Parts: sequence; C-alpha cells; structure tokens
Amino acid sequence: MGTNEDWNEYCFEHSLINFFPCLRHPEVLSKGISFMQASPSDINYQQVKKAAWDRFRINFNLNLYTLFSGGIEAFGFGSKFNDYQVEERLINELPLLRCFIKSFKENHKNLFYTLQDNCVDLASHMGTQFYESPQKIKIPFGRESFLNHIGHKPSLKLTAREKDLVKFLANGYPASYIRKKLHLSIRTVENYIAALKDKLNCSSKTELIEKSQSILAIGLCN
Repeated sequence: MGTNEDWNEYCFEHSLINFFPCLRHPEVLSKGISFMQASPSDINYQQVKKAAWDRFRINFNLNLYTLFSGGIEAFGFGSKFNDYQVEERLINELPLLRCFIKSFKENHKNLFYTLQDNCVDLASHMGTQFYESPQKIKIPFGRESFLNHIGHKPSLKLTAREKDLVKFLANGYPASYIRKKLHLSIRTVENYIAALKDKLNCSSKTELIEKSQSILAIGLCN
C-alpha cells in the first residue's frame, strides 16, 4: 500500500514487488529502523530506486518495523529530497513519524480491514527470495554512540554570528533587543532569523525558539 498512485501502478505493471527489501518473511526482519538507500550490491533494487527518483521524484529514505504476534508491520517513508541529510532529518523527527503512523491507522481502519480480507501470498510471488534476509542498515537504540562509531559528525553548521542569534532566540529575546546587543540593523537581524528558520527547517518563530533551545541543550553553540 502506498500514497503515490502513479508509482503504485508503475510497480504493478513492471512486477517490481520482488525487489523491495521490506517484503520478506517476518523471521528474517527485525523491529527498528532501516535505511532504504543501504543496498549497494542489490542491482535490481538500485534500478527500482532510480526509476522512483527519475520518473516520480520519490526518494526512498527509511522503514519503521514493528513486530507483533501476527507478523511484522513496516511503514516506509520517502521524500522529494535527494541530499545526504534527508535520513538524519527524518530520524530527528521519529516521534512525529510514529504519531503519523498511529493517526493513519486510526483514521483508515476500514482500509486495513480490507487489506486483511484480501491478503497476498508473497511467498508464491517471490519464491526463495521471500525467505532471504534483505541488506539493510539498522539503527540501534543507542543512536548517538552508533553515529559516533561510524564517524558521523553533526551536519548542522552554524556561523559564529548565527550562534549568537541562537543564544538570544533561545532566551526569547525579540529582534529589537538582539539588534542593540549585537550592534546590527533590525533588517540584518531579521535576515539572520529568516536564514536560521530555513537552515533549521522551522516554519514559525515559536518553532525556531524551541529549536534554538534544543541546540543550546546539546552544546552546539559552545
């Protein structure tokens, strides 16, 4: 089941179901997170991803797996962005993604009942591949230690002046106060604030203040 009708029809017409790593027997999958880009040697899946991006501007990003008594539930999230920071941005919003899943399931109960009544026997379509463990990278619960282990560095880059702005914004100071303290024009301060909202992916001043507080809390402005 997917939210892009054109992509769904393309997958059906070209029999791409066999090449999706998340469609496997529950015993070879495990709960957690997997990156959908992490299949470097799977040529067929690489072609699927290329078709999704070239034809439909869909970039596969991550799957969230949940195990339950009847099997495994996989929710995949993609985007229209194709840069190396997409997965990190989604991971930073995991509570929102999980909230979306819960809301989606609650608001589409009839759809899920229909799916349960019309199950597809994947094993008959995929053969032995259905029982093969897919290649994927899973993020353990110790996210920070894992990222440090693979040499990850924070992608958030703030200039010295932007760090000054973040410190003032985190404490709720208005632009007029920041202007006086930093000896800048009000327009310059407003331009910095607009740039920070864009860089930190904030849609409102309130959200920018909250994100600034989070940045200070993890020491990125030291």
